[in-house]
Amino acid sequence: MVSISEEEEILEAAVAGIPRVAEVIASVPEEDKAKALHAAECSYRQTVRDLGYEEGPVQDWVSAMMLRLQAEVKEQESAKRIPTQALQEELTLAATELDDNVVEIGAAREREPATDE
Repeated sequence: MVSISEEEEILEAAVAGIPRVAEVIASVPEEDKAKALHAAECSYRQTVRDLGYEEGPVQDWVSAMMLRLQAEVKEQESAKRIPTQALQEELTLAATELDDNVVEIGAAREREPATDE
């Protein structure tokens, strides 16, 4: 039998572990994310059942955990996309500026008088 303080520690550890679990799930290929989320949900459910909770409180706690986990996964995925998007925008801008410079150089050459050597 688990004491109340041990039970609280276990539940607190599960909550505190959400960012790490989310980090792992966020790194999983998109086609496997649903399986990873389901595995996390099953793990949370089993943890609470092992502590002796009845199905009603188990479902409520697991639902709350999954909402937090899914929000954290989205937040971490978004944080990863932002630097990538910023880099892509910078590269696009640099390529556009380069193209504009090439066009200007080409136009300047066309305006220069031809020299016979």
